[in-house]
Order: sequence, then structure tokens, then C-alpha cells
Amino acid sequence: MAKGRPSKKQLILDTAQGLFALHGYQGTAIDLVVREAGVSKPTVYNNFPSKQALLQSLISRQIECIAVRQHSLVNSNDSVSDKLYTLFQQIVEHPFELALYKIYYGESYKLDAATLDLFQQIEQITEKNCRIILSTLSQNEIKIAAIIAIYKNATLINTLSAKNCASKDELNASIQVLGIISDFS
Repeated sequence: MAKGRPSKKQLILDTAQGLFALHGYQGTAIDLVVREAGVSKPTVYNNFPSKQALLQSLISRQIECIAVRQHSLVNSNDSVSDKLYTLFQQIVEHPFELALYKIYYGESYKLDAATLDLFQQIEQITEKNCRIILSTLSQNEIKIAAIIAIYKNATLINTLSAKNCASKDELNASIQVLGIISDFS
């Protein structure tokens, strides 16, 4: 292998990531990965015994990226509302991460328990970081859960439903109108 060239395994992962982002789980056949990556089918199956194993590798790789990115955001000097808004905007603006949520919410019945556990890890990391961000404003678990639900619904769920995301100001107003946190900005 020449220096600087990705390994075939890396090439397969990168190609599959783009295809899953574009076509979803069901729409991404191994034959399509083979064709787009320019490798043989045995090469794919030598590295990944199944399409789910390929997806699991991609999810594991994404979990690491999410954890690093969100950790950096949690530790930033931004306001609480800026941190939360940015956290969810990063999800909807990252094509593969958004595709993972589409697969999780729309195609999970096709996936095995190990794959679903990886999706749950993404959800847990995001929720944990939301809770860390919000802990500076409130220790009330109900309020924290309500704020997370508002942000998730107004950004991620709206995007998955082909609706417009709420603006940061709209989200802040919703939280204040509901009286969850009086000075949320």
C-alpha cells in the first residue's frame, strides 16, 4: 500500500458511509458498496461479514466523533442555550449522523440487537451531554428532560420529518413561555 492512500477497509468504510447517508440502510446494498469503492465483493466480506457489521463499524466510528465533538462543546464558554442549540444543529447538519437517526427511527426493525445498542450509545452520549450543559441551570430532572425533549423535537425530529428546524430564539421563547426556566438564554 502506498503511503497516504487509505487502506481498502478504510475505503470501504468511507464509501459505505456516503452511501448509507444518501440511500439509508435498505437502499445500500453490498453490491453498491463494491461498485462505488472499486473493490471486490470478497474484499468487502473479508473485512465485514455482513452489511450490519459494516454499519456497526461505521456507528462505532461515529460514536467516537460525536463524543469528542460534544465534549468540546460542553466545555466551551458559550451560553447554555447556545450549547444546546449547537449540539442539535451539529447532528442535523452532519449528513451521516442525520442518516443514522433516519435509519434508527425508520429502519430499526431490520437491525439486530448489537446494532440497536450502538444507536442507543449515540442517544445516551447526547442526552448525557445535554444534562451536563443544563445542570448549571437546574437540578430538576423533569425540567431538564422537558428542555431536552423540546430541543430534540424542534431540531432533530423536525428535520427527520422534513420540517424546518426552530431557531434558537424560538426554542428559548418556548422554554420561557412554558415556564420551565425563566431566564433561559
